[in-house]
Amino acid sequence: MSNRINTILFFVALFGVPILYFVLPKQKISMGEKRKLAIVPELNYESYIKGAWADSMDEYVDDHFPFRTSMIDMAVEFHSLKGIHLKEQEKIFVSQKPKIEKKNQEEDSTESSLKFLDEFDQAYSGSMLIINGSVYPMGGGSPAMSKHFSKMVSEYAEKLKGKTRVFSAVAPLSSAFIPVEKYKQYNTQNKNTLKAIGANLTNGAIFCDVFEEMNKHAGEKMYFSTDHHWKPIGAYYAYVAFCKAAGFEPIPLNKMDKKIKYNFLGSLYQHTRDPSVKNNPDTMEYYVPKVGTTAVRYTPYGYSKTSQSKVFSHSSSGGNTYSTFISGDAPMMRINTTTKNGKKAIVVKNSYGNAFIVFLVSHYEEIWVVDFRYSKQNIMQTIRDNNINDMIFAMGMYGAMSKGTINMMRNLAIQSGNSAPPKEQNNEKKDTIIEVTPQPIVPDTLNSN
Repeated sequence: MSNRINTILFFVALFGVPILYFVLPKQKISMGEKRKLAIVPELNYESYIKGAWADSMDEYVDDHFPFRTSMIDMAVEFHSLKGIHLKEQEKIFVSQKPKIEKKNQEEDSTESSLKFLDEFDQAYSGSMLIINGSVYPMGGGSPAMSKHFSKMVSEYAEKLKGKTRVFSAVAPLSSAFIPVEKYKQYNTQNKNTLKAIGANLTNGAIFCDVFEEMNKHAGEKMYFSTDHHWKPIGAYYAYVAFCKAAGFEPIPLNKMDKKIKYNFLGSLYQHTRDPSVKNNPDTMEYYVPKVGTTAVRYTPYGYSKTSQSKVFSHSSSGGNTYSTFISGDAPMMRINTTTKNGKKAIVVKNSYGNAFIVFLVSHYEEIWVVDFRYSKQNIMQTIRDNNINDMIFAMGMYGAMSKGTINMMRNLAIQSGNSAPPKEQNNEKKDTIIEVTPQPIVPDTLNSN
């Protein structure tokens, strides 16, 4: 009898799994992993002979294995039992630095402790603290690196003096507001890093004290638990800080339309895959100014090719919830508003700036949005041709703490705009973030639970 059962099970496994491949529906995108899944590769003579078809077919099989998502979740539950746990609901997660090719030994000596790209595929390395399902980076930037960002901003202020005001509005990391007293040093570290930006600005560049304004509301939840971005309320307080520096009257939240989205699992969940984070999805309350808007996007080069866009993408949901703001990232975007006052602004940003920009529609008739990671347009040409009044550097600290990203912003002024940008004209090392080493945690506070 047992032999018969074993034989039946053998044939079920042998033929059942292939049948499931054809019967079960196929997904195109894994929302949990935030990536596109492999598709059936095209079979031709060349790809078959070179082995490329077989490799692609292996990827397809791996991505569409029956019950694959359930198996991944089971693996996550298993791995969550490993690692260092400080308390039952408090643990440290260490994300390994992605493997990248190094150009020379000199670059090897400046190992980055933090690397974050706001893309569909996220890349982070460093220690993260998980408390009650919320994830925080363990760090707060570096005052020593702040002067390099300030120098770049001040260079623009010098070039635009008397024509365009230049503002710095950099956001702190969520670590500044960890709701546990023993991690208060990160609040101080964030504060010192951002204050150093203001202290080193010259040529009339204007400092927006985003940290000070947000710190007044430290008891509020201003960052997502599962994503590295700030929540709309955090971006609003940054907007208030900007208004104070710019001489504007901020629009009260109760003068805007409030909307809510639920069940957002963002980038930090993708890194940690921690069950406590998964069980603590974010709710996003956001605010829509009562201003009419239209928007177009530009390709990286030039200004001739455009596509329609939106200031608010209300249909964005799930892992793409943060794309609610200006429909996600684009090399360049132009927003026109019904605020008919003749004022124009240009915002240099990474994805942190997206949630900030939407509040500016109440103060400018036209807003140009430039993502320094993707735009190859010449920003000085944009400012001159459109008579821009204000230039605003609005981003998360990730962008301001790297010589690589700082040089990307500097290069916006010298790029040709219609072809590949010129070769680097300096020898500064790329993609380097200097971060103050966090204070070690005393070993006897660790718990193996």
